[in-house]
Amino acid sequence: MIVIDTSLALQWVLPEEDSTRADSYLETAKIASPDILIVEVANVLAKKVRADNFTLAEAHQALAFVRSSFSQLEPSEPLVARAMELSAQLGHALYDCVFLACAERLGGRLATRDAPFIKRVTERGFSHLLEPGP
Repeated sequence: MIVIDTSLALQWVLPEEDSTRADSYLETAKIASPDILIVEVANVLAKKVRADNFTLAEAHQALAFVRSSFSQLEPSEPLVARAMELSAQLGHALYDCVFLACAERLGGRLATRDAPFIKRVTERGFSHLLEPGP
């Protein structure tokens, strides 16, 4: 199971030059994420609406696309205790650690674009929970 974080999921609806890796996960049958991803994606899309870069209808459509792209969304609340432990061990924000805890719980790997997070996870001995980069 591959767990996708917000940084990758946003590339599905806000394409950038290096979106190829993110798009490749859309072809994967089993991708998951903690349900906090929906709130995080909606927050970015709402900012785009406020900045007049998206209409509200486009933001709703983009959010629906992201939601429908996952084979499963895991409840975030049961992941919080482990995410707190990981946050303390890694010295990193809890939000990102929820995704790492999700990968750990599902016996999968986390796919992320967050370079500082990848560095911390790797340096602290948790690289086995990361999906290899491109």
